Amino acid sequence: MGKYNELLALRNKIENTLNYQLSLSNLELYHSNLFAVVLEKSGFINHKFFSDVIDINKKYTDLKVYREKKSIDLTIEVTDEDSQTHVIFIENKVKSLPDESQLIGYSEKDPNAKGILLSLVKPGFKLSDSWFRRSYVELIEYYNDLLNKVDETFRLFLLDYIEYMKNVEKFIEKISYGESYFFEESNNKVLDGMRLKSVIEKIHYANLESKIADLGYKTYSGRIRGDNHFGIDLPIEGTTSSFDIQIQGNQYRHKVNFSLEDKAKLGDLERICDSIKEKTCLYHFNLEDNPILQKSSSRKKWKTYDKRDFYDYALIKKHVLSKELIDYIKTDVRKIEAHLKIVKEIILENMA
Repeated sequence: MGKYNELLALRNKIENTLNYQLSLSNLELYHSNLFAVVLEKSGFINHKFFSDVIDINKKYTDLKVYREKKSIDLTIEVTDEDSQTHVIFIENKVKSLPDESQLIGYSEKDPNAKGILLSLVKPGFKLSDSWFRRSYVELIEYYNDLLNKVDETFRLFLLDYIEYMKNVEKFIEKISYGESYFFEESNNKVLDGMRLKSVIEKIHYANLESKIADLGYKTYSGRIRGDNHFGIDLPIEGTTSSFDIQIQGNQYRHKVNFSLEDKAKLGDLERICDSIKEKTCLYHFNLEDNPILQKSSSRKKWKTYDKRDFYDYALIKKHVLSKELIDYIKTDVRKIEAHLKIVKEIILENMA
């Protein structure tokens, strides 16, 4: 019960801060708005927090902060001692995960701007040369260093925020990177009814996704139909379709994703999946003496998304460790790679 009590104590500390209570209506917007107010009140931009986007040894004037300008969380404009204007984008990710396409889109709006990705977790992709990641630990350091630049009332408010986010970081570290794939029952008990629950679940799945990113294929994580998931997508060369291993909740899925282009040329997709299962290792979970998976109770032969993604699944056993699951996925990927040529041949020979 030691870890449970420790997590419960951290939850109580978080929920007893004024900033937590004030942020309940809109978590991400609240943090961004506070950051904007801090900048406007202090004018403090000569800090290592901004060291990658400006020369912090120069003097700056005319600091302006815009909220949601061109749909970007914060846009900072500031003029240096040489009369050069600098534009800095701040993209804040508290309840959601970093999105590469979003950052690329922002840079296209102003190619000369530089950006700071402020997030609770590291992005699962390499940032472009114009974007730099900052953690909330670094934001807290920045706030600590400007406490003497604001009035006493706001200083006390920032101290409450610093306490709030320090405990959030500790809480996430203890609960999101555990050994088990499934959250322990005691962890779920602590999370029950907590506003941060969805954030922590996303972080857990994003962390699992990062463990298979070195396999050389597109990986993903997110939330769909109320459940978090992660997976890896393998292209079927010679077609525009793909195959992926997808883990959602307690389901370990094998899924063929027929593209709209391929589907238009193919006939009975169920029959094609039957042939793939008969001639390859795809859709086979080898459940006898399997330490990771067990048989599902589903009686439906094929499950589908949008009548073009066909999958079947086995159930992940209750006490599986994250490392065991990741190792299993990596082994499964290598087996599937060897059979994708056959899958390609099956699809091509069925095209009209």
